Amino acid sequence: MSSHRPDNAAPRAQQPQQPQQPHQPHQSDEHPSDPPPGWREAFEAELLPLLKRTEAPGVGITLFTPGEVLLEAGYGHRDVAQGLPVTADTLFGVASITKSVTALSLKLLADDGRLSLDDPVTDYLPFTLWEGREPARLRHFLDHTSGLAPTPTMTWLRLASQADDPVAAEASRAEALSTVAAAADGGAGGQAAGEAELARLAAEVSTFEGLVAWLNANAVLLGEPGEVFSYSNDAFCLMGGVVERVTGAPFEEFVRARILAPLGMERSTFDLSRVLADEDRTVIYERGASGAVLPSPAWQTTGRMLGGGMLKSTLADLRAWVRWLMAQDLPAGAAQAGPGSVYGLGLRTENAGDFSVVGHGGSLKGVSSQIAWVPELGVGVVVLSNLAGLPSMKMALMALNAYAGRPVTEPLYDPAPFAGTAAEEARILSELVGNYASGEPYGRLRLYADATGALRAAVGAPAVDLPAFLVSANEVALRYPEYLSPVMFLRRANGAVWAAHQGSRALLRVTQG
Repeated sequence: MSSHRPDNAAPRAQQPQQPQQPHQPHQSDEHPSDPPPGWREAFEAELLPLLKRTEAPGVGITLFTPGEVLLEAGYGHRDVAQGLPVTADTLFGVASITKSVTALSLKLLADDGRLSLDDPVTDYLPFTLWEGREPARLRHFLDHTSGLAPTPTMTWLRLASQADDPVAAEASRAEALSTVAAAADGGAGGQAAGEAELARLAAEVSTFEGLVAWLNANAVLLGEPGEVFSYSNDAFCLMGGVVERVTGAPFEEFVRARILAPLGMERSTFDLSRVLADEDRTVIYERGASGAVLPSPAWQTTGRMLGGGMLKSTLADLRAWVRWLMAQDLPAGAAQAGPGSVYGLGLRTENAGDFSVVGHGGSLKGVSSQIAWVPELGVGVVVLSNLAGLPSMKMALMALNAYAGRPVTEPLYDPAPFAGTAAEEARILSELVGNYASGEPYGRLRLYADATGALRAAVGAPAVDLPAFLVSANEVALRYPEYLSPVMFLRRANGAVWAAHQGSRALLRVTQG
């Protein structure tokens, strides 16, 4: 991508501002009230069985105020075979926690006067999707309200990094092949043609201009900018491209110079070769075909598309990041992202009753991660682990609950079942059951009644079958083994359901019933 400013964007002041070091409070304001006696023991009494149930290889957790580390602990191992412990400096993938760094990179540039978050995205990237109408703004991309539906582009980019992995190669190939028509017949010729097409597509979307061109030709818009919240990895990867366009520097260099170095996050990096050469790094794990947790050494990579989830970091470094975020006067998210949840600038705010939880999680192969803090308490938490699918948000919330003197396992989301009549429930479910899908190969939801009439949901691909229950005319709760998760339904003006909002994505309705 060209590194000069676009001709149609007005020049702005070029005085950079570094992020300030985190506020260092006096002893008296480290926390508004003391935690209850035995809070750590209460937390670990619930955490340790959870780690055993989920077969977590290694997990690191730190809980802190702006001036005090309240808890810093490693559980399990960063390398199970060698018995190596998780430390505060162990390098983990952080996946979509990266999005908070990407969003704040653009906010720094806005503070510098080098762009405005209300600038049209077309000032920086060659989109034609909104030709003839008002285009999405940078802010919409950072709030997941650009209108872009989920796509398989990151699946294509990740595939090459998994080609020789003894555990993940075959599943990664099958997942990616499911997204291309050339492999539809399932035969050898179809697979060969599909793999050739995948290589072509990966090359096409590997640059910012190429990804935009592919989206111009293929993207589904869910609505006008600002109308529909739907999580978009493409959006955040392209915001990395905006940083490069404005600064003339690689995205990772801007992040290092303006965020990582000033905050002392010296171990954090986008450079996988540096991670692999580090003695204190985690092995990453994946579930094999039998379900066993196995070392799966090939880390997922996406080339230049770094802004969506490619940062690697540590407990200590992310503690510095959360402390800095806690000290900022950040605007509350504006996009409705689920029951009691709003999203904005790469951060989600959840209503937890007597307090709110601000943060972001992440999930990739070998990664389950979470940063969070409670503004009312002045307490933050970081969770890092080396296996996908672990309930990192639940772990973070358990630590916050214990410190706050709440029941340790009190969840964020605990809706009551539908309170109407059986006839009303049957009528609503007849409107909701069916199949929903997105462009992401794992973006699948089948909502159905089993032979006994009980509501169930088949989620993802390959599908995980879960019990579910109706909450309201537009909401169903899924019962995962460790938590409940909402599905919200989007309706047209005439009441017809056109999409299901599940896993932060809008999945379009494919069939009814």
